[in-house]
Amino acid sequence: MKRALTILASTVATIVLVVAFLFIPLSLVTGEYGHVGLEVLLALASLWYVTRVMRQDRRERRAAEALLPPERRPLRRVPRQPITFQIRETLGAMAIWFGLVFAFDAFALGVGTAANIGISFFAAFMLATLTVTGRHMMFRLTREEDEPR
Repeated sequence: MKRALTILASTVATIVLVVAFLFIPLSLVTGEYGHVGLEVLLALASLWYVTRVMRQDRRERRAAEALLPPERRPLRRVPRQPITFQIRETLGAMAIWFGLVFAFDAFALGVGTAANIGISFFAAFMLATLTVTGRHMMFRLTREEDEPR
């Protein structure tokens, strides 16, 4: 019962954290600075609670695992090496996406030059990241499938 209440309280705290975090910009735009302070406090309190519960759970699990004989302990997962980005590849993808987005915004949507530069840069960054990451993940997955088990 205690574990169920802890999970419920952690879920509620996470929801409060996200909602408070999302309301901060709204309160700033509407000039409700008192609400901003309250929302920041709610977000920080929720973050503190969730972090505390997660750390306590991890400590309890590791303590329970330590009591098991070595052959019955769960195997620790070896983390993968991070995906690294090559700068030329990323900058090339960004330049291509920037050109495509800039042209589309200018000709199809009629966006002004100053706004179009900002929009295109952000879009190019996001799209290049997805493109390069997807490519690396695709080759990593196929490489892992080819390796003997």
